Order: sequence, then C-alpha cells, then structure tokens
Amino acid sequence: MNVKNIWTEVDFEDMGWHDNYLYSISFPDENQKLIFDIDYIFKWVLDETSNLYSFWVSPSTLTFINVLNLKIDLNFQNSVGLDILDIDRSNPRLSLNGKITLWDYSILTDKGSISFESSGYIQNIRKQPVLSNSQILMRES
Repeated sequence: MNVKNIWTEVDFEDMGWHDNYLYSISFPDENQKLIFDIDYIFKWVLDETSNLYSFWVSPSTLTFINVLNLKIDLNFQNSVGLDILDIDRSNPRLSLNGKITLWDYSILTDKGSISFESSGYIQNIRKQPVLSNSQILMRES
C-alpha cells in the first residue's frame, strides 16, 4: 500500500482515527500548535479464514494549527496507553480578524476527551504503511 505523505483538513471526510494509538502530545506554545505522535491506521483487513484483522499502519505526526481554548479531560486511573476513538469537528466560523476559518475539534479517546479550536491540521506520514497484526507499531527506544 502506498499513500500520500501529507494530509490536511481538506481530507477530513476521507480520514478516520478510530483505534489510532497516541504516543505523545506536545502542547501549544507561542506557535499555537498542538502535536500528536500517533500510529495511523489506513486500512483494516479481515482474514475470512481466521476471522482476525491485520492493519495497514504508519507512524504519523498530527499537528493542529492556530489552537485556542485547549481543554483536556483524561483519566489514566488503573490503566496505561491512549487510543483515539474518533475526531469530530464542527461549528466553522471566521476568526475575529476575519482571516481564517476556525473549527471546534473534539478528540474522543478511551480515557476521556481533548477539545479545542483550530484552523486545521497537517498529518505527516513518516513512513509508508506496513501490514501489521497489531494496531500499534512499537517505537524503538
């Protein structure tokens, strides 16, 4: 499987983040970027014989830009790891200066939610997808 290396908010309707593993979050600074290191699942493949799935997965960097009003509500009590269940966006509107369109983004995870306003995102595919029996590509130390 070969995919394009850069995806943006223009591709939102063609993308899905269900069961994408989230390794780390870099919080916004003066650049107003919110950055996630994830394993992005491009395709689920069902083996009809075993009834088990394999996955086309790529290590990826998902960067939201012009981030405002970040709210995080995550609870890791008695658990580890963080999986994205879904990313929703709604409420498109012009910024106060009228120069960009802002959206409300909501990232639902298995440990809670992350919400913020953003003008969009860039998802960089760091390596082409590999077929894996796991949804998670283990990172090298």
